[in-house]
Parts: sequence; structure tokens; C-alpha cells
Amino acid sequence: MKSRAHQKDRRAYTLAEILITMAVVGFLFAGLLPFFLQSSTAFFVTEQKLKVNNDIRKFTSEMADHAREANHYIVYPSFAAADRNAEDDRQRDGESGDLMVLIFYDTPVGTAPLISRPIRRVVGYYRASSDPFDATGEGPVRKFDSDLDSWGITFPIDTAVENVIPSVAQVANFKRVIELSRGLANQRLFYNFHNRSIMVKGEILHGNAIKRVSNTYNFTISPRG
Repeated sequence: MKSRAHQKDRRAYTLAEILITMAVVGFLFAGLLPFFLQSSTAFFVTEQKLKVNNDIRKFTSEMADHAREANHYIVYPSFAAADRNAEDDRQRDGESGDLMVLIFYDTPVGTAPLISRPIRRVVGYYRASSDPFDATGEGPVRKFDSDLDSWGITFPIDTAVENVIPSVAQVANFKRVIELSRGLANQRLFYNFHNRSIMVKGEILHGNAIKRVSNTYNFTISPRG
């Protein structure tokens, strides 16, 4: 009798019981799935927002530090050769562009009124569109720093800034300071404000094609003159 009772207690589950159990488990997972998806999305968005804010802090701080030491600035439409190879390409008051060059002059040479200031260093920031057919589209922001003193290069005192800017062949070789950005100053990044200051107006983007996280930034820098 005990053996039969023991065998009865150890009987297998029926197909109906298995199906019912699977259905209950399925309903539980179906109810929890939206919660997991929402939590995962919220974590992803928070992580990308932190990256955006970190980019903005580093970008604004670094550019402001360079501007405080610079003597002058010039804004060009873009880093493309045709957009910054001549003085006529310089953007005037109220115009904007995707290349901004900070200029550092050396000790003045000559006597008044014929005083010249040779270029000692140029630091440039440019936004390069990812789409070669859409110069105003999204793209990374890169930086070049041509410290002529450290390179042992001496330019004639009448050398134009355009002759000191690195070649277009190096467009993708410089340090990337912003992973992805969109210009907001007439679809450009740098706005020439009264030939005295540069308004930097843009949008930093992070994430992926499924979920994009962004934030705008707007600050003004003024070289010391």
C-alpha cells in the first residue's frame, strides 16, 4: 500500500497542467516585458544625456580658454578648400560658417605706422558634414592646433591666415571634440557677431538610429583683441 501511494504521489504532470503552467508564465512575462523595455530605454537615454552634457562642458571650456589667449578670429563657410583659401571667403558681421580660426600673433615688428604682427599660432574648430552632398547636415566637430613656434616654422610677417590653415587632405586626421553635431546659426555652427565675438550655436547628438538623444548649446566667446 505504501509503495502504491508513493508511486501515485510521483506521477507525471499531465499535458493540460503543463499548458496551463506555460500560459500563466507567459502572461507574467507579457506583463513584465513593457516594464523591462521602459527601464532599458530610460537607462539608455540617461546615459546618452550624460555624454551630451559632458561634451558641452568640455567643448565650451576648451574653446573659451583658447579664445581668452587669442588675439583675433576669422569665420569661414567650411573647411573645404574653396571656402577658406582667400580673404574674400572670410565671413563678415552677421554671417555664419562651420570653420572658426583663432589667431595668435607674435611680438609686433616694425615702427609706426608700419607695424606688422607675424602669426605665431592658429587653433581651428570645424564641423565636417557626414554627407558630402549636404554641407549643412550632421557631422563631427574637429580641432586643429598649429603652434608654429613649437614646430620651428617661421612665416613672413605678411603671411595671410589662409596660408597657415592646414590642408584639406588632413580634414579627417584631427582630434574629434564632438562626435556628432548640427549647426543652428543658419545651419552653421559659428556666427560672426559684430566682428567682435563668435556665437557658437549648435546641437550635440548621441545615441543610435533607433533612439537619438540631443541637446542644444549656445555660448559666446571673445578673443582679447
